[in-house]
Amino acid sequence: MAGFHFSLEKVHSYKLSLEKQLKLQLAEARRRQEEAEASLERYRSLRAGAPVIEGAVAVEELIQKAAYMEALDGRIACQQEEVTRASRVVAQGRERVKAAMQERKVLDRLRERQFQAYNYNLAREEQKQVDEAAGSRFYRRTFE
Repeated sequence: MAGFHFSLEKVHSYKLSLEKQLKLQLAEARRRQEEAEASLERYRSLRAGAPVIEGAVAVEELIQKAAYMEALDGRIACQQEEVTRASRVVAQGRERVKAAMQERKVLDRLRERQFQAYNYNLAREEQKQVDEAAGSRFYRRTFE
């Protein structure tokens, strides 16, 4: 009897490779999400640390500070959208990895079942050979 060969080994290898690739893509998406969140936090800290206008201030300085605050608010809003997009990409990536893992696990279970069937048939074949050898020895002893 030949050695064990999983009939869907190429499919299993492909699914395993796809799962690894999706995990790498998910890691990259998480890295981008963390960068976007860090950038958002920097903008928020700049906004929180912006100087407060006190007392009599020149109109130009007031306009300049208002424009700065408005620009920061705009960047914060854009960066918040970027964080939301990155979070969505991470969630989609997580779902794709989960689906790929489930498909691979199905193939793993099928492979294990085929291997168990192979071992069972191998044991039956070996037992058959032992029985035949014992039978022929018995036959020779009885009729000699």
